[in-house]
Amino acid sequence: MGRVATISEYISQVDLLDKSFVGTVALRSEELALPDGSKSALGIDGAHWVLVYQAKAGDPFQVFEYNQHTRKINLDKKPGSQDDIARFKKLVRYFLTAARVDDLVTILPPHPEVRE
Repeated sequence: MGRVATISEYISQVDLLDKSFVGTVALRSEELALPDGSKSALGIDGAHWVLVYQAKAGDPFQVFEYNQHTRKINLDKKPGSQDDIARFKKLVRYFLTAARVDDLVTILPPHPEVRE
């Protein structure tokens, strides 16, 4: 069996600052985890990034909401610190480099119907 690509290899050419990029990347099943046992889902809507993270099974989920324009973060709906931003970036980087494409699903928002 050949090597399975990570998501970072697939998105290396995507401009994540593109305001028109909207979508969520998540593990395709609750039974799957990243190599360190954590679980993550990453939603991107222009400059608004949301990371849902669980360190290990049974731990509570944490929700990071980061705005690239203001460089501010909320953690579980409360204002976060610079340390939270650093942790968020580390977790996103890990998710993008450790997640195997075969283990993921991409969820795109519905597009308005095109009417003739």
